[in-house]
Amino acid sequence: MGMAFSVNGQDSSNVKPKKRPIDKVKIWKDGKMYDADDINVICVYDDFESSAKLYYELKDSTGMIVTSGNIDINGADYLEYASKPNHPDRAVILTMKYLNIQTRAARQAIQQKAAATKVSTN
Repeated sequence: MGMAFSVNGQDSSNVKPKKRPIDKVKIWKDGKMYDADDINVICVYDDFESSAKLYYELKDSTGMIVTSGNIDINGADYLEYASKPNHPDRAVILTMKYLNIQTRAARQAIQQKAAATKVSTN
């Protein structure tokens, strides 16, 4: 999947978000608790100099959007984002960093390492 940049009101109808499974996050919405387990991220604005705006959606297992929002990146985070290849992946990584969430694979690796350490010390 690629990431397209919508700059100065360009048509964004063909823009596809970068998707990634995440460790479940509890979200309270409309008086009910939901488990978000996927994140979609898309860059909706980039001035190609110092800042960008990322739009994210957290979805549950049915694909329903549980919450969404925007993250503005600038300063050191923008320089890191702009200076490295593969902007769609960088956008997801930065959004997850800002929201303090992990991918499912990262969470599973941490749990496996902890289990292996526990077994080897007993």
